[in-house]
Amino acid sequence: MVQPAADEAGRRVYLDIEFGYVYGTCREVMMPIEIGAVVHRSGEDSVRYVGEQFRYDIDVEIWKKVTDECGKTVGVATTVANMGRGEYGMPYDHSYRIPGDGVPAAKTTAKKAFADLRLFMDSIVSSGDAPAIVVFAADMEKRAFRAADFSLDGCVLVDLQREIRRRFQMKQVLSLDRLARLIDFSADDSTVASTHFRYPVPREYRHLLAAHRGMGDAVRTFLLAREFQENLPHLEERIRTLTETCESEEGGCRNGSAGNATDGTAGT
Repeated sequence: MVQPAADEAGRRVYLDIEFGYVYGTCREVMMPIEIGAVVHRSGEDSVRYVGEQFRYDIDVEIWKKVTDECGKTVGVATTVANMGRGEYGMPYDHSYRIPGDGVPAAKTTAKKAFADLRLFMDSIVSSGDAPAIVVFAADMEKRAFRAADFSLDGCVLVDLQREIRRRFQMKQVLSLDRLARLIDFSADDSTVASTHFRYPVPREYRHLLAAHRGMGDAVRTFLLAREFQENLPHLEERIRTLTETCESEEGGCRNGSAGNATDGTAGT
């Protein structure tokens, strides 16, 4: 289980970075497009939300997982967005290639976005709020920190997905979508909640709470970590039930039993 050191117990940052491949570069150029962070102080149980969108006038591919009733990934939906112009949901053509010298220009823009990411991380760490940084599946964040030239010196990076897999001795990892269902994650006009926890959300962040958004996944990671740390037997029971009822060769739920396994949870 995630156990911070004594001097870190009161301060943790739950973080998610969303990325996009520059459209037409055949995944050669990737850049961060938004980030969300939940800063939690356990002593006073206070929460602070911090987020940023990296708005550049460049088209990026948005890859979103498609999940079944169990929260298991069954496909990917791809659209195109331009954060600088505020354009989203544009059609994606897999045969499109960026013209001329577009790739070098795209790399220059991506470099600027990673510099913005470094400034964001420096602002959180320098404020003394991040002795431990918790993410769900750390590979992309590690790559992003290297590209941004952000040093993790003095911080502890925790991969919550890996911690859960290790604790329950699972052969495969569970997605955040599936686990969010198991903790009864929900978000409404003013609060986010799981089975045993509920927190208010400031108005300026309420429109960013969807799954696979920076703030939305940071909040889901935060509440999942709280359930994992403080209500382990309940979460373990949910995971065992899921394993028994929602594993099949084709990834579907046997006899539609996922609703019972997850108590009709939301979060995707």
